Amino acid sequence: MWLTFLLLLTTINYAFAETNVTITEDIQNGLDNSTFPTIREDTLTLLLMGDTQFHFPCEEDNVQCKLVSKRPRSRFFLNSRLEFIDGVEVNETLRQGRDSCTKIESRFANRVQRQALDALISSMDYKPAALVINGDLTDFGHLHQLHEFRQVWYNNFPIPFILGLGNHDYQNNINDCALNFCAHTMLSWYTDYVKNMSLVADIQRKTVKFDVEFTGSLAYTETVCSSSSNFLLYFYSSTLQMCIPGKLCAFVIQLNNAIDYNVEFSSLFVKWNISSPMKYLHNELNLLGSTSLPILLNMHQCESMHIHKIKMMLRRWMLTVKKSFESNHRVPRIGAFYAHMHQRHEVTLECIEGYKVPFVYIGSVPNNRFTKFDMTASTATITGYKARDSLMYNGEILEQLETVDLWGPCVRTEHFRFEDHVTRKRRDFIRRNRNQADFSSDASALFF
Repeated sequence: MWLTFLLLLTTINYAFAETNVTITEDIQNGLDNSTFPTIREDTLTLLLMGDTQFHFPCEEDNVQCKLVSKRPRSRFFLNSRLEFIDGVEVNETLRQGRDSCTKIESRFANRVQRQALDALISSMDYKPAALVINGDLTDFGHLHQLHEFRQVWYNNFPIPFILGLGNHDYQNNINDCALNFCAHTMLSWYTDYVKNMSLVADIQRKTVKFDVEFTGSLAYTETVCSSSSNFLLYFYSSTLQMCIPGKLCAFVIQLNNAIDYNVEFSSLFVKWNISSPMKYLHNELNLLGSTSLPILLNMHQCESMHIHKIKMMLRRWMLTVKKSFESNHRVPRIGAFYAHMHQRHEVTLECIEGYKVPFVYIGSVPNNRFTKFDMTASTATITGYKARDSLMYNGEILEQLETVDLWGPCVRTEHFRFEDHVTRKRRDFIRRNRNQADFSSDASALFF
């Protein structure tokens, strides 16, 4: 009996030892034979664009959009800019026809843009953190325009939004809409938006007798981060599973319209005191100091004096934090992203205090352009995209344009344009004709 028990115990110990050997070998084989996927570097992605602008005509360079409106334009004597042809006696019917053509182009451009973004998001292994729309959600702040923006974009988009307002949403409409109702509509909706999203915006509400008064710039700062699911690492073995925690994040400072724009107006029993976001931005940059996270400044307009003021502010900030960054062997990462000029889709890497600071026209819906921001632990890039109508381009929805590296040391300012193949072809054609004309004039001068 004792002999039987000893034999059984020996058998159990041997089986356990065999199991341990099997588990160890399983792990080792998994490591040696690379039976697990390569670790994909985590990425923070943002999509950026501007000017959904219901309802505004397409840019002339947006050939696919102009083809859609070609027949109705000819019926109402309109050129490609939706202007009446010289010599035509304009009446109410023709004006209504122009409005109809404008809506055709605007709805086409928004549909194509939406389909392209949906396709891009679906093709990605991970969802972007947000879609940034930097202003001009509507063309004039009318209720039906806001309703269409919400119907096409806001109510059913697969990723969160980071929204700002532009000049067409409220600046252009003040004292040009009954009781200032258009500007009031957009500002009221926007204050509800930031409240519903639990954003701490620069806006205060108070009641004065029977009136309501709003004061502030409506700017806010949000931290956006990559999805934690991007950090899962799986070994394809029944005995091992490992997870690496962590996230990549950035600060987004969302401004509205232009850095120096302020206005006061009333609509019925509501008074709006919209201040310039300059003070808010100055305070936020001081609070963030020499943060290790990138800072993305979003706004609608950034031309002329606007961009000069932004550059001056960033230069002062850079001088304040430069020593701290250098002592910690880090590079300042800050940039400005904006829309407004529909035809422009480009990047200027300004060299400020020896470091690159990107100023980016992110693309607009009337030109069917947008931009993708990608950041890993070691790199940061932006890539331009052209949205295409799949029916016109044999199922092709997207054209990927140039990719530009952001941030790092610099010695001079650099400029990059996001050009699709049609624009590039037209530019090369113009350049060849110009060169031929110059050559012909030089030859004529030599001959005579």
